[in-house]
Amino acid sequence: MIGIGEIFALSSALVWAIAVIMFTKIGSRLPAFELNLVKNTIGFVLLALTSLLFEGLQWPSLTLHEWTVLIISGLIGIAIADTLYMKALNTIGAGSTGIIAALYSPSVVFLSLIYLGESLSYWQWLGMLIVLSGIILISLDKPQRVLETSHPFKGILYAATSVFLTALGVVMIKPIVEQQPFFFVTGARLLIGVLGMLVYLMLQRRLITTFNALIKVEKWPQIILSSILGAYIAMTLWLAGYKFTDASIAAILNETNFIFIVVFAWLFLKESISVKKIMGSALTLTGVVVVLLL
Repeated sequence: MIGIGEIFALSSALVWAIAVIMFTKIGSRLPAFELNLVKNTIGFVLLALTSLLFEGLQWPSLTLHEWTVLIISGLIGIAIADTLYMKALNTIGAGSTGIIAALYSPSVVFLSLIYLGESLSYWQWLGMLIVLSGIILISLDKPQRVLETSHPFKGILYAATSVFLTALGVVMIKPIVEQQPFFFVTGARLLIGVLGMLVYLMLQRRLITTFNALIKVEKWPQIILSSILGAYIAMTLWLAGYKFTDASIAAILNETNFIFIVVFAWLFLKESISVKKIMGSALTLTGVVVVLLL
């Protein structure tokens, strides 16, 4: 059944795919860590302004447990996972990273069963298996970017770790998002991620060096636009999907970003597309329809 949560999840997948293609192009001019720091800082500023506009100045009454979960979620899901995702894009390309991202929905479903006590119906399990079958079919096609890099396994490890940490972070935060002011929690999570990255830079004595490197970066309009899409619009839609539907369902629908990434990578990055990728995309869409309508 299609509800507002399902619409948010699908919309997030589309917007994130557009942002990924832009991040891939920017990656040659700005390292992954610095790009992630800029992206999340811009996202936090916009979410803070949105929170002030719609939720006011009142400070939410989060418990110590909720703050602890929020901090852990921000550190692993923003500071670490997003940086690893950017590294994967730079190492093996958007198409290959999108394929490995297929691990996302099984990770969320597994963690939701344990952490949230959710369950899927027979048709929803079938739909998820169809989605995964489509992605496996596409993965049988050797991505060109993997063959061109000297560190394909490192890129695969970056992507797989990023996906699992992202899944863990969002499953942890779901109960808080459902009970507390939405934009405040989303913005606070981003801020925690940004602060974690800044602390890391200070410990590495790289804060001044990174700041000087950012000053010299060109193409700021593209960086700002991709950050707005990825860290503000897509992030908001993504967490809204989890707020208004089960985490397992939202995760399966989020997998459609993989189809968008493969298609956009073919159109705009000139990455290869084949019959296997087309058939796999069709299977994935079929699985999504099964999850939504049956």
